[in-house]
Amino acid sequence: LCIFQSLGMTYMLHNVTPMGGASIVLNWGIGFQITTVLTLTCGTIFIMWLGEQISERGIGNGMSILIFSGIVAAVPREISAMWSLFEAGTVTLFELVFFLLIMTALIALTVVIQQAYRKIPVQYAQRIVGRKVYRGQSTQLPLKVDYSGVIAVIFASSVLVTPTTIAKLFENPNNANASQTLIQTMIQYLSPGSTLYTVLYAILIVFFCYFYTAITFNPTDVAENMKKYGGFIPGLRPGKSTAEYIDQTLSRITLGGALAVLAIAIIPDFLAKRMSIGWYFGGTTLLIVVGVALDTMKQIESHLLMRHYEGFMKSGKLKSRSASF
Repeated sequence: LCIFQSLGMTYMLHNVTPMGGASIVLNWGIGFQITTVLTLTCGTIFIMWLGEQISERGIGNGMSILIFSGIVAAVPREISAMWSLFEAGTVTLFELVFFLLIMTALIALTVVIQQAYRKIPVQYAQRIVGRKVYRGQSTQLPLKVDYSGVIAVIFASSVLVTPTTIAKLFENPNNANASQTLIQTMIQYLSPGSTLYTVLYAILIVFFCYFYTAITFNPTDVAENMKKYGGFIPGLRPGKSTAEYIDQTLSRITLGGALAVLAIAIIPDFLAKRMSIGWYFGGTTLLIVVGVALDTMKQIESHLLMRHYEGFMKSGKLKSRSASF
C-alpha cells in the first residue's frame, strides 16, 4: 500500500506545473521514480517502527504521539504568522480576537465530547452461587457520546480525497480535450472548500459516526450479558426490550456527538477562509491533539496510581472530570 501511494505521489509531483510552465521535476525518469518511491516508503516504515518503539517503551500510542508532536511543533509558527497578518492590517483586532475565542470554545467542546457519557442505571439481583450469596447491587452502564472520535473525520476526508487524487494523476493542464475538461471539473468541485465538498463531507462525517459506533458497540450483546449475570434496567424486561432501549438511547446521543464533531471539523476551516487568516489547525487537528492529550493523561495517571503515587490531578482524577448526560 505504501509503495502504491508513493508511486502515485511521484506522478503527482511530475504533473505539478507552476503557472502552466514546466514540471517541477527536472530529471523525470526511472531513476527519479525509484528514488522517490524508496525514500517515501523507507521513511514511512522507519516512522512506523519508531512509533512501535514508543508504544512499547514509553507511555501512550507511539504513532499518535509522533503526530501530536508534529502538530504542536507548528503552533509557534502559526501564531507568528497570524501576528504578522495583524501587523500588516490584513486581519483586524476584532477578527483575531473573535477567531481565538471560537477556537478556544471548540477546544472545550472537543474535550467535553470526548469525555462525555450517558449513564444508564443497572440493577443486579441477588444471586446464590454454591454456598455463596451475592447481594444485589446498583451500577451504571456508560454509553459514550462519541465513539468514533477523529476516525469519522479521517474516513470522510479519505473518501472525498480519493477521487481527486486519482484524477490528478491523469491531469494535464496543457491539453484541452474533453477528458481533461472532465478531470479539471471533478477536481474543482471535489476540492476542499467547495460547496459540494462541504456538503458531502458533512454527510459522510455523520454516516461514519453511526457506522463506527455500530461496529464497536453491540446493544444486543450488552443486553444478553446483563441478563446472563442477573442485571436489568429498572422498568424494562431483560433481553430484547433492554437491547432496544440501549439502541435507541445510543442512536440519540450519537446524533448529538456526530453534530458536535461536524461543527468541530468544519468551523475552523470556514472561519480561516472567511477571515483570510490561513490557520493551519483544522477540525481534524483539534480532534487528534485533544484525543492524544487526554489519552496520554489517562495513561500517566494510571501509571502513577499503580505505583502508589497521588497523581498529578489531585482534587479530581481525570475519570471524575468526564461529563455525563
